[in-house]
Parts: sequence; structure tokens; C-alpha cells
Amino acid sequence: MPDHDRRRQNRNSCTQTIEVFLSQGRNGRAVSPVFQGVLTSITRYGAGIALAEVMADRTHLVYGPMESETLQLNIGLPGPGPGLSPYPLRTAVWLNKEPENENLPPFRLGVKFLEPLPPQFSRD
Repeated sequence: MPDHDRRRQNRNSCTQTIEVFLSQGRNGRAVSPVFQGVLTSITRYGAGIALAEVMADRTHLVYGPMESETLQLNIGLPGPGPGLSPYPLRTAVWLNKEPENENLPPFRLGVKFLEPLPPQFSRD
């Protein structure tokens, strides 16, 4: 279960479509299928994500990077230019499967960013 008391900032709720994928190292180039997800909350330091699936071929999006020195989980967020910009994640902090509903996919992840996001991602 998420430990909300340990967060540096309160998360801002949202429902933004994002991309989630694995890269080899921190170069941001996808080496797995790119999955559509929903950003459910965000701070400069971490985010909540909802996904319909968590397997990229035979690699688990959460556990694969934990077991590898080179695989990196990334999310694509709206950036300064056109399209989505990749942001590398330190790790998934928690993973739950929720009952399906029409609004959000069932797999929920809490993640930390490798580097804090720029200040425009925070309303605090």
C-alpha cells in the first residue's frame, strides 16, 4: 500500500494520457513496446500511473528494471516541444491491481523520478 506520509510533496491529481516504455540505459530510446497509460497524480519527485498491462513481451515493466543493471523504465510526458518527452524513473515504489472500471486501467504504479521534474510540474 502506498505510504502517503513519506512523500516530499502532495501529489496533484490529474488524468493525462502518457506513454510507458523500457529503454536501455538512460538514453530514452524505447526497447520495448510503448504502452498507453494514464497519469493519475504527479509531483516533481514522483507520480501515480494506471496501465492496462505490465508485460513488455517477456519482461515485466516494474520487475524487469529492478533485476537489470541496464533496463530503465520511462514515461513520456508533455514537454517543451511537440509530442511527449521521455522522463526516466528511478523505480516503481508500489504496484497494485485494482478492480477494473470504465475510467482507469487496472494496474496502478507509484514511481519516483531519477531527477526532479522542472518546477512547472508542481503547484506547491
